[in-house]
Amino acid sequence: MILFLVMLLTGASIGSVSEQPANTCPSWGTPIHVHIHGIRNAQGTVKAVLYGPDPETFLVKGKKTDKEREPAQEDSMTLCVAAPQEGQYAVVVYHDENDNHKFDRNWIGFPVEGFGVSNNPALFFAPPSFEEAAFDVNGDITNVEVEIKY
Repeated sequence: MILFLVMLLTGASIGSVSEQPANTCPSWGTPIHVHIHGIRNAQGTVKAVLYGPDPETFLVKGKKTDKEREPAQEDSMTLCVAAPQEGQYAVVVYHDENDNHKFDRNWIGFPVEGFGVSNNPALFFAPPSFEEAAFDVNGDITNVEVEIKY
């Protein structure tokens, strides 16, 4: 289903950012600040989708735990999503440059818009597993770094 995501992502680690979220954190649950890096322009919107804590729901349409969409900011921005309980979660981010609320792909199914996954796993012709993308949420604000790849 998401084979098209895999050709462009490489593992990369970015230092922690203290940037304030572009949105107001949900009033429920534990806040997760998703620090997004590598946004190539301020066109369209950036969307963060939170999955978990059930690994079986990772990347399953309609099974997200939370999501947030805000106008894109060039280079980097932070979005806040919330986890309803402690546990392991994973985040998928994409830059919807034309703001059509779709993750656009070319005729063979490869992405034409930027995307990233928590933990920035290296991907080769297959989507990441939940285990590769998972991070722990326990207590206070959780900070997650995601590098967008185009």
